[in-house]
Amino acid sequence: MTDTQAGAAAAVGPVVSVILPTYNRGNFIGEAVESVLSQGFTSFELIVVDDGSSDNTAEVMQGLADPRVIYLRQANKGRSNARNHALSRARGRYIAFLDSDDLYMPGKLAMQVEYLDAHPATGMVYTSAHCIDYSGNPLPENYRASVSGWIYTSIAFFRPVTITLPTVMARRELFEKAGGFDENMHRFEDTDMWRRISKLARIDAMPAFTCRLRTHTENSLAAQDPAQIVGALDYYVRKILAEDTAVGTLVKKRGIGSLYYYYGRAFLTVPAWKAAGRQLLRTAYRYWFFLWFRQLAVTAYHWVSPDNVSWLRRSRAAALESRKKNDDRPPE
Repeated sequence: MTDTQAGAAAAVGPVVSVILPTYNRGNFIGEAVESVLSQGFTSFELIVVDDGSSDNTAEVMQGLADPRVIYLRQANKGRSNARNHALSRARGRYIAFLDSDDLYMPGKLAMQVEYLDAHPATGMVYTSAHCIDYSGNPLPENYRASVSGWIYTSIAFFRPVTITLPTVMARRELFEKAGGFDENMHRFEDTDMWRRISKLARIDAMPAFTCRLRTHTENSLAAQDPAQIVGALDYYVRKILAEDTAVGTLVKKRGIGSLYYYYGRAFLTVPAWKAAGRQLLRTAYRYWFFLWFRQLAVTAYHWVSPDNVSWLRRSRAAALESRKKNDDRPPE
């Protein structure tokens, strides 16, 4: 590449913008950044937004000098705000994400760029991911990417697909059309984003493993506040009901019932959460009762519709006429 070509490429911007929010992850941020810098693919910018860290994150970042790394500091406003801040600065035609305790595997960026370049009808791709523990040791759990297409219902209702944020790469214009991450959400905000994108574009699964996702004890279900999970779930459901007006009522009711049922069953596995779990199951059954009652009404209408009533009348008249003829027949 000549100096002129290199200058032109720099003016156009990188192919990929990798967005990495962080908060007090000084013990992991260096390894996360290095997993991006060591990618064989080089046409990227890495936008790190420090969301008000009070640990040694700034010192670690100062030791990672690389012209492709943009380090931004802000007051603590939450990870959705941090991602939106980075999106507003992104120049790449594709957007990728990484959390500050997770890792890219070699070849991740190149593989997804090649796929999106070759499939212009696809707006977003996601991959499989390995899970690791706090120390980086492999865990038996994995996330496998398998569902492709116009997959709104699979994404919106968490079944049967789970899209993990670091495995995603998407076209930048989709975020402009869908809007940023909802800054009122502190849970399910990534799923909410994929839900909105899934109404705009095809999403494809790439079965390859491209990320290692770190699991922390504080992220386990038992270590969290059930009231916050229920509140976040209720907020997410209200968004679906308000925003997804083109989606059929039956589809939404069935999916929402499944959401509450899934978390209700999960809550029942934590002894202190059983009351909350039973409440979630009751909510699920209310949505499913609507479906049952609707189906009952449809069935009833089918049987009492004018055509069927007319058919029943004709059948009854024919039966009565046949009986009358038999009654009038002289005995043999």
